[in-house]
Amino acid sequence: MEMELSVNKRLLESIIVVRDDLMDSIREECGLTGTSKITSLALNKRTVSKEKLCGWIESMCSILNSNAVPLLQSTVAKADRCEVLDSEKIKDQNCIIQLQNELIKKKEKEIDCIRDAMQKTVKSEITSYASVASKSCAAALAPRRISRAMKTVVEREDRKRNVIIYGMEEAEKEVLPDKVENVLVQLGEKPVISNCCRIGTKKQGAIRPIKFTLRDPDAVLQVLRKAYVLRSKEGFRSMYVCPDRTTEERAAIKEMKQKKKLLQASQVNEDPPGCSEGLKTEHTV
Repeated sequence: MEMELSVNKRLLESIIVVRDDLMDSIREECGLTGTSKITSLALNKRTVSKEKLCGWIESMCSILNSNAVPLLQSTVAKADRCEVLDSEKIKDQNCIIQLQNELIKKKEKEIDCIRDAMQKTVKSEITSYASVASKSCAAALAPRRISRAMKTVVEREDRKRNVIIYGMEEAEKEVLPDKVENVLVQLGEKPVISNCCRIGTKKQGAIRPIKFTLRDPDAVLQVLRKAYVLRSKEGFRSMYVCPDRTTEERAAIKEMKQKKKLLQASQVNEDPPGCSEGLKTEHTV
């Protein structure tokens, strides 16, 4: 294709060169200033011989027959071929579009079949589950229990951001945020605190614990990890830092500690005579 275009380009250039030479010869012979003024009147002069006219006509016929007409025929043939190719391309594209539409319809049918099967399966499973749940889980799904469960979850998430400090002296008109910040400084922490307050009923001779909130559970965990440092700080040894536990959690921990004490007491009673004193001596050393 590229070679054919190159040949046609050279042929066209040759035609233009021959034509320009012929037109320049006619213009000079007739004494004209431009090729656009070459007319039958200009050629019908006594100065223009019959031999000259015949030569010009022969050259023009040669240009037409040998170059111009073959080039035009080739161009027309190419145009016809391009038209055929365009028509075939359009047919192919229409065929592709038709096949794509058929494929889409087929996929849509498959999807509809899958959707129907899934809906039937889900409906069957839901019916089966609803039947079992209505018989065995009616009490568990009662609105009050659901509300209580949700409340418990929300409360547990809120407690994860709280910290409790026991053993901090209570005074009138005290500034709790400053007291809490002072404790946290001893731990090497300076988090943003909020909601500082004493919890419990105020009683004579009793120190109420302080509860405060941090930005997230990670900050709480960081403080709790360093709480043991207070045992080595003068003026803070009587303080105890712990997470904000529920009543059930505190009762469970208390029970666990009591069991641990009973277990330790039973182990001491089962030791042979003198063993306990030896252990105490070793611990003191």
